[in-house]
Formats: sequence, structure tokens, C-alpha cells
Amino acid sequence: MHKRFMVGRDGDFLMGIPFECDLCHFRNVVERDPVVGGEKDEFTLLCIRRASLDAMWSRETSTVVGNARRLRRDYEDARSVLSVKRLVPTLGSDELKDRVGMGVAIMTLNASLRKGRYANHLQWDSMRKTALAYNNAFEAAEDFRAGSIYASYDKKMYESQAPTASKWFSRFMLGTKRRMGVIRKQDEALTVDQLNAIMELGEKDWRKSKCDEEKKEIECLMAFIVIGFCVSLRGEEVPLVALDGMLEFWDETKCHPTPHMMITLRGKFKGENNLRWHCVPLADATKSRIPTRRWISRLMNRRVIREGDRGGHLFARKTGKKASLGDYDPMFRDYVERSMKLKKGLFSKAVSVDNYSLRRSLRRGATTEAENNKVDPVAIELINRWRKKESARGAEAGLSMRQVYTQVSRAIVAVLRFSQSH
Repeated sequence: MHKRFMVGRDGDFLMGIPFECDLCHFRNVVERDPVVGGEKDEFTLLCIRRASLDAMWSRETSTVVGNARRLRRDYEDARSVLSVKRLVPTLGSDELKDRVGMGVAIMTLNASLRKGRYANHLQWDSMRKTALAYNNAFEAAEDFRAGSIYASYDKKMYESQAPTASKWFSRFMLGTKRRMGVIRKQDEALTVDQLNAIMELGEKDWRKSKCDEEKKEIECLMAFIVIGFCVSLRGEEVPLVALDGMLEFWDETKCHPTPHMMITLRGKFKGENNLRWHCVPLADATKSRIPTRRWISRLMNRRVIREGDRGGHLFARKTGKKASLGDYDPMFRDYVERSMKLKKGLFSKAVSVDNYSLRRSLRRGATTEAENNKVDPVAIELINRWRKKESARGAEAGLSMRQVYTQVSRAIVAVLRFSQSH
């Protein structure tokens, strides 16, 4: 195991992808012999060796050895009884050409050496973007040959002559993934107790503050947290809340047998192709007594009554343009840090404040809380839009806000169970 990814194995050259030595690959890519002692040439040869080994190690040793053993045995058996002149194909190539995409491979490996955000090198997910960028450039270049081989609705697949589309290159990328591993730093899920601790701090700050601007910042953040958590939105989706949509149904939903607020969003959502309205109900009363209407009402009052706005985005900058989660994330982390110090028992000692972000902490916490409270999976799927096409009728682009609201209201009781469970 200590030699894993460091050496080739007997049989690697028979595993369905072209094999050539380092010198041949160098000649194919550079179109000359390497200069002895040349710094660039020596590093290029080093990268070629690494790329070749990565392509080989896309298959496990047992597979490689088993394949070679079977071929050799069958070859020897056949030679003893058959008159066929050539039982195995000729390996290698006399053509001076990079047939497998080695040039792109070594460029990708070189890119991986750059410093990443969380390590001294790029992670695999970041490194692979080099190959994707090259592929895009290739398809835009003079060598492009179009050929649609499959089409289904709005999705199509095309044949490609790009080096990155070769079988060898696919094996190379898989090998690098196995060697480097994939490290993902996920946002820590925010619990209901942690959220309420933040709400308490926000309430104290809001009541103490004598500055309208400061109060507005607190209102925006707390409303952002409430909406993102209670209706399970990604951080980049919360700023899509539309002020005019909220106003449209404000009184109507308040007088409903189950008082709630209709969170109306307008924009393009992940996994969806078109711009459209999206309406999600948020219950006034939740299991853990999250002050949902209090914070949203305060922000609505400020935007509509005090500032005189009746359109645009609920979360907006001074210029009137839509805000982003980045406008509130630093303040959110500040509240998380203060809550950690005041209520240490609510937070794990192994978790840093940097592990929290509005991007995913709210949504992850909301879904986890709903599952812990045994909320009907149908309600979770409805709120998170993890639906099959058959259950997405009426969600197409082009529908008015009122049409979308009418369809959502038919399942209002089921959908409200999600926010009520928190």
C-alpha cells in the first residue's frame, strides 16, 4: 500500500487505454527530444510520469493483475491449438501525435499545485476546471467538428474530438481523484436552539439601538435567517424574496385559519431552467416559538411604511439593487460567535464559527430539524422542491404570481407542517 499511486503494475499496459513511455509522450507533446538538464523539460517529464501513473491507478491492482493473467493464459492456450496468425493487437503507435490528451493532463497537474483555499494545493474539484476550460476552448476552435448523436427535450449530447473526451483522459481524471481525494468543507447545520439564541441577541440589540440604520441591519439579518431556515432556502435564494409579492398576500394569509406569511420569490432557482415565481408558506407559530412574523413584520414596516417602497426586493442595498448573502454573512457569523460565548452548551467545541454561513447552514439545519421531528417526507419534498416532473404541474415559467399562489394554497396545510415543526 505504501507504493500506491507511486509505481506502475505489470499489466497496466493492457487495461484498455494507450500506453507509451515518458520519452514518447514528451515527443508527442513537445515534438522534440528533451534537453538533458533543462529545468522545464525535466519538470515536464515529471508531470508526464505522474499523469501516466494516475491513468493507470484508475483501476485497482486486483483488476489489473487479473486482466493480464487471463489474457496471458488464454493467449498461450490458443497458440498451442489455433492457427490464427495474430491473436492480440499491436500495442503502441509510431505516429508522432498526442493521441490521449497528455498535454492537457500535465497542464491540469501543474494547475493543481497552486495554493487552494483550505490547503497548500487545489482540491480535485477545482483542478478539474482546467480540463473543462480547455474543452470549451477546443470546441470553439478551428478543429471543432459538430455531430449531434442524441437529443431529448432541452438536453443534447455531442460527439467530440477534444483530447479531454478520450478514454485515457477520463481514466487520468479518475486516477487523480482517487489519489487526491475529494475534501468538501460543508457549512455546519444551525439548530433551532442556536437560532433562537441568535434571535434573543438580535432582539436585545434591536431594543438597545438608537440608530435607525443599525436597527434596519438587524431586521434584515434576522428576517433573512427566519426565512432561510423556516422555508429551507439556500443562502443565494433568500434575496430573491419580492416585496410586492409579500404585500399581495400579507392580509389574506394573516387571516387564514392557520396564520402564515407567503414568502414570494422571483428569479431562477437551482435545478430549474427558467425565471419564475415561487411561493412558500411560512407559519406564524412554530414548535420552538421562533419569532417569525415579528422580524418579517418589522422589516416590511420599515420598507413599506417608513421608506415608501412597494416593489423590488425585500432585501435590498441602499442603491435599491438586490442584496446578496455576502452582505449579511459577516454579521451572521458575528452573532454566531457571540452566541457561542454566551451559550457554550449549544455549540460543539470542535466546530469553529467559520464553519457557519448563510449559504447552507440554514437549509441544512432546517431539513435536519424536520427529519428529527418526523415531518412527513412529502412536506419536506414540497418545501425543498425535490419533486418529480409529475408533481411539478403548474410550476412552469410564465405563470403569474397569483396563479402560483393559488396552486400552492391547495396544499397549504401539508406545506405548513414543515415550518410548524421547527
